[in-house]
Amino acid sequence: MKNTKYKSKRFLLPILLLVLVSILLIASMSTYITISMFKNHMNEHIEKTKSNYTQEHKNKVYKEVNFVKDSIKFQITKIENKLKISLKEKIKIAQNVASFTYNTYKNTHNKEQIKEKIANALAVIKFNDNRGYYFMYDNRTKVIFGHPMKKFIGRNMTNFRDIRGQSLMQLDTAALKKNKIGYSKIYFNKPNNQKEEFPKITCITKFEPLDLVLGIGEYFDVIEKRTKQYVLDRFSQTNVKEKDRYLVILDVHNMKGGDDFATVLLNSNRPELVGKKVSDKDKDIKGNRFRKDFLALVDEKGEGFSKYWYKKPSTNLPSLKISYFYLQKDWNWIIASGFYYEDLEEEIANMKELITTHTNNTINKTLAWVVFLSFLAIVIAIYVSFRIDKIINKYTNRIIEYENNKREQESLLVQQNKLASMGEMIGNIAHQWRQPLSVISTAATGIQAQKEYDILTDEKLNSSCNLINDNAQYLSKTIDDFRDFIKGDRRQVKFKLRDIVDSLLKLVEGNIKNHDIDMILDIQEDININGYPNELVQCLINIFNNAKDALKEQNIENKCIFISSTTTEYNATIKLKDNAGGIPKDIISKIFEPYFTTKHQSQGTGLGLSMSYSLVVEGMKGNIEANNITYMYKNKEYSGAEFVITLPLVAREEFEKA
Repeated sequence: MKNTKYKSKRFLLPILLLVLVSILLIASMSTYITISMFKNHMNEHIEKTKSNYTQEHKNKVYKEVNFVKDSIKFQITKIENKLKISLKEKIKIAQNVASFTYNTYKNTHNKEQIKEKIANALAVIKFNDNRGYYFMYDNRTKVIFGHPMKKFIGRNMTNFRDIRGQSLMQLDTAALKKNKIGYSKIYFNKPNNQKEEFPKITCITKFEPLDLVLGIGEYFDVIEKRTKQYVLDRFSQTNVKEKDRYLVILDVHNMKGGDDFATVLLNSNRPELVGKKVSDKDKDIKGNRFRKDFLALVDEKGEGFSKYWYKKPSTNLPSLKISYFYLQKDWNWIIASGFYYEDLEEEIANMKELITTHTNNTINKTLAWVVFLSFLAIVIAIYVSFRIDKIINKYTNRIIEYENNKREQESLLVQQNKLASMGEMIGNIAHQWRQPLSVISTAATGIQAQKEYDILTDEKLNSSCNLINDNAQYLSKTIDDFRDFIKGDRRQVKFKLRDIVDSLLKLVEGNIKNHDIDMILDIQEDININGYPNELVQCLINIFNNAKDALKEQNIENKCIFISSTTTEYNATIKLKDNAGGIPKDIISKIFEPYFTTKHQSQGTGLGLSMSYSLVVEGMKGNIEANNITYMYKNKEYSGAEFVITLPLVAREEFEKA
């Protein structure tokens, strides 16, 4: 009892230390996880803020650029609509002139003469400071025969294209496909400037009697200049709310770049740059030709965002910025607006400072609570540990007392089981001794009788003595087998499975003969096992006795017990089966439990199979299980219980060395 008390105290300290370390570890991990989660949340919040800030400002600059773009589009559409109305009225005049001329001369002149008279009549009509004029061409041949510029008269216009690659005839054909009066936009020479091409809107219609196309056009570069100036004036007066935000308009001369590829027309926060030429060779502080990059962007896609470094107006220092560029193709303008990331960085820095302060305060409070709760948990753990120690000591003493009593009872029951086995063995021995003793008695009395009648010869004497000696040796061997089993020498040795089966057969030979049991063996000769041979014999005897009792109880006519063996790479398997019909399903799972028996108390202790299980599983590191099986033997079907014992093998070389 004192020793148990000492052990209880000895294991209490490690348990207490384990509890304390666990509490501190859990508290530390919880604190670390909380802080990590808080930091992750902070980083996620910062990244979300960056993303939102960038997207919000991108949307703003996108809207600003598109507002300018839409304004330009509105002004262009407004101009075009006014011109179309004016040109439509004028083309009707041309139709009237052509109709009058045709009706006047159709009976006296041929078609070519009438065309010439129409061309001469329209040639004298000019308008809009002589910029506006009529022209006409043959719809079938595409040859111009009426035009104020002589170089075009008589010219086939089928393959004519303007400076933007537009086909004049294709535009006219498309314009007249659905409407009697059509419109198209092209670039064309002016009567007073036949070297350059200028933007022009044309209005055309067909004159069916002569298959002519009558046309009139108006150059709107003058009006366009006024419209451009209107747009620039309007947006130069628009103040961008943020000082470092801007609106820029560039007039592009050359989309391929160069030293003066564009001119600044508008810069909302740096008006001193208006009128300056810009170069695509300029580099930002990272060495990037940022103007070349956004020029390539608008040339390829027409619009998009670009990131680069540029001087910030409020600080006059280089800062990272992002801009949205849009190419207005009608006027060849690049419209841009952007914002600086430095403002975002300042906002993030302020946010980090606030979050860091809040985080530190939270960490300090958390650590204070962790220390307090850890101390409280430690005090509670110590108190609970001592209470547990008292309870453990109380119940340990009871368990020890119970185990001692149980061990004594088990020892008595085991001894009883051993004695029952011994009694059965003695019965076997008595049965085995009857015949040898009878032979010895008969041989001895035969010698006396032959001696008395003086008929005993040396040959008969030697034969009788040898017979007596052989049977005496058999009796001695039987005693040795019984002694070895009873002695129960528990030493772990390497042995052959075949020897164990032979010992089993010798020990139960009496039962085999008394109950007329047919033993069918299929044992390999070279199976070597490391373990306790006497205990394995005891285990096999217990299983044999159960099979014998079942065969006797079921009154089986042809009683059979099969013993076989197989091997795998590492294990040997011993199978013992009978033909007694099997174990009832409701008890088969309980047969290895201690004290479980279906026999009367005077016939069994219920420890036989339980001991066998312990001997195999705990003693020899093997396994034992029971099943009900159905099998064929000599063309007849049998059913019964099968016990399967699995034991570790010993290699042949190791066995021979031992």
